[in-house]
Amino acid sequence: MLNKELALIIAKTIKNLGLDKVDVEGFEFRFVIQKVGYVVQKIGCDLGLKFGWYSLGPYSRTLQNYYSVIADILSEESSGDQGVEKGLDKDTERCVEKTLDFLNDYKEYVGELDIRSLEVLASLMMLCTEIYPKPSNPLEELLKRKKGIPLDLAVKTQRFLVDKNICALL
Repeated sequence: MLNKELALIIAKTIKNLGLDKVDVEGFEFRFVIQKVGYVVQKIGCDLGLKFGWYSLGPYSRTLQNYYSVIADILSEESSGDQGVEKGLDKDTERCVEKTLDFLNDYKEYVGELDIRSLEVLASLMMLCTEIYPKPSNPLEELLKRKKGIPLDLAVKTQRFLVDKNICALL
């Protein structure tokens, strides 16, 4: 059985960030769910998900079971139903707000929040906190694992995460 509250938390975060404009049938939608789910779990509240490193950064096999539920919640919202405005308890609402504050701060710091910047943020967070053995230079490791990431975005993201005490500066 799926945890409807988990789906609602991620859907509400996606909606409030304006990341719900991607095609729910496409790869980008699944990608956004995975990266937002990771950030929610690291910053907002424990969703009970296990994430591993895959070619596009943090990925949870369990979370793939929620793609259609999250799409349904977001489509209810666009059709005028309650959608993401369904009730969450106060603690859960706080975890969503904490995540939104963090991601809006990130957006302000780097200049935009899109699929690419979300990938860089989630990937660097994972490299700084969860990869074992811990890379001696997470930024260098990110650039080695993910060819084509703009250096300026990666450096800004690292500075942001250092300021938030998530990554250490070497």
